[in-house]
Amino acid sequence: MARFVIVLPLMPLAAGDEFTVSNWPLHVTLVEPFATEHPAGLVADAVRAATTGTAVVRAAAGEDAMFGRRRDVPVTLVRDGGELAALRRRTLDALHRAGIDTGRLRADFRPHVTRKHHGRLHPGDRVTLDTVAVIDMRPPEGSHHRRVLDAWRLDAASDPASAPQR
Repeated sequence: MARFVIVLPLMPLAAGDEFTVSNWPLHVTLVEPFATEHPAGLVADAVRAATTGTAVVRAAAGEDAMFGRRRDVPVTLVRDGGELAALRRRTLDALHRAGIDTGRLRADFRPHVTRKHHGRLHPGDRVTLDTVAVIDMRPPEGSHHRRVLDAWRLDAASDPASAPQR
């Protein structure tokens, strides 16, 4: 069974990019990891359909917080005008319409960027979230790796030239 996560990276990502778990690029998770037997193309197509015509999201870093079961994951909350929650709802609706069960997801969506050894957001930093990426959480390279299956710019989602390359 495949496992995916949908993110809005703070740096450009493209289909085929790979990274290790410890070197995740900074990002806002739009849809947390979910498992499905559906093919990657169907997942990407559903997410693309949900984001077509969506403007980039301009946001700011809010306060620092601790996430995780043991409250040991340092994050910086991301503040926007509600666009991220709306984009999440549209994306989840599109996945469900495509017959993709995302499992039990958090009801209290709190956009954030996890602090990493290679970078973080500081309270007050401005960010532009202009890319959506579908990430394979179980690539052939093994459990410590991730691969970008598809990525596109939000403002170019309706541009035929930005169609997925599969």
